[in-house]
Amino acid sequence: MKRNPLVACMVVLAVVLLIAAAEKPRAGNMRILFFSPTTEGNTYWPKVYRVLEAVASDLHISVVPYEFSVKDRFAKSIEGKEILKKPPVADGAIFSVAFGQTRPLLETAETLGIPAFIQGPLFSEELPEIGYLPRNKFDCWVGYFQQDEEKKGYLLAKKLIQAAQEKGALGEDERIHVAGVGGDRTWFGSKLRQNGLVRAVHEAHNAVLHQVVPTQWTQAEGRYVTKALLERYPEVSVVWAASDQLGIGAAKALEKSGRVLGSTGFTGGLDLSPSGLKSVCDGRLVATAANPLINYGRILIYLHDYINGYDFAAEEDTRIRLKPHLATKENAKRYLELTEKLEDIDFKSFSKVYNKQISEYDFSIERLLANISN
Repeated sequence: MKRNPLVACMVVLAVVLLIAAAEKPRAGNMRILFFSPTTEGNTYWPKVYRVLEAVASDLHISVVPYEFSVKDRFAKSIEGKEILKKPPVADGAIFSVAFGQTRPLLETAETLGIPAFIQGPLFSEELPEIGYLPRNKFDCWVGYFQQDEEKKGYLLAKKLIQAAQEKGALGEDERIHVAGVGGDRTWFGSKLRQNGLVRAVHEAHNAVLHQVVPTQWTQAEGRYVTKALLERYPEVSVVWAASDQLGIGAAKALEKSGRVLGSTGFTGGLDLSPSGLKSVCDGRLVATAANPLINYGRILIYLHDYINGYDFAAEEDTRIRLKPHLATKENAKRYLELTEKLEDIDFKSFSKVYNKQISEYDFSIERLLANISN
């Protein structure tokens, strides 16, 4: 039987197009949802969104953020499920959750086939009902990332105590008096951060921790809670704060009380946010400790690559633990440079979808800064 050359040519062309389509990244209409908690006047999450937007722009995808008030932890579960169901169904999602929200969101994502990252840490009570680990009970739960919250709290407290010790900011009993402005208790990380504070005070031997007051992360709370703590414990010179916004508020209260920042009053935060870093450079905060915000972009790249057939877990594992960095006056400008020059970074070069020469993912500060300079 004689073969039609035109038909044969069309078959070859179809195969070539299929191969090209399979290799081409899903872009343009790819939508990733990002759920986050928020408070009035919050400055942390808008900076996270800027990171995500910069990465998404380079990858030619879109990220849609949704904010939920920390005052009603059930709102994210109810409203979040409806957002996930709303057409067109998203290609992926990243959830920053509070207590009780994880399972409902994962159940909905599983039904809809939406691959999702969860930001931890999670309360231990939640783990059995979601299978403990990603890809165990829920296939849609592709990855879990968290910072070492306990170590963050520890690093900041240790630095604050050291600064007070060097300046001789001691009480009449020759001890360093410490108070804390804590975070929201519906998030497990708040407890871990406070545990780090307790550990640092215990190790110091000549330090005493009077009280830690929980808040909902606002700068105003940082100010008036610190004011109340200073009135209750007049010998306090160190005010540990569970976020940069709380620390900035605490700094205002310390000054108002007559203490001199960096001499008789010391505070800091736990975000490594631009506002926190600038306050460190200005000498208002002693330090800020966290993993750089740019790592939210790292998670977005992992999710983007996963959707396109490149599984980060082959190299990273499904649980990604981000090590904290401590920014002080000596190195804060280095971290600020990353946040101020996001648009100069070519994030495609960090994706295995766009850069098939990559053998291993590398999101080190050195690599990121080198990318800016290039």
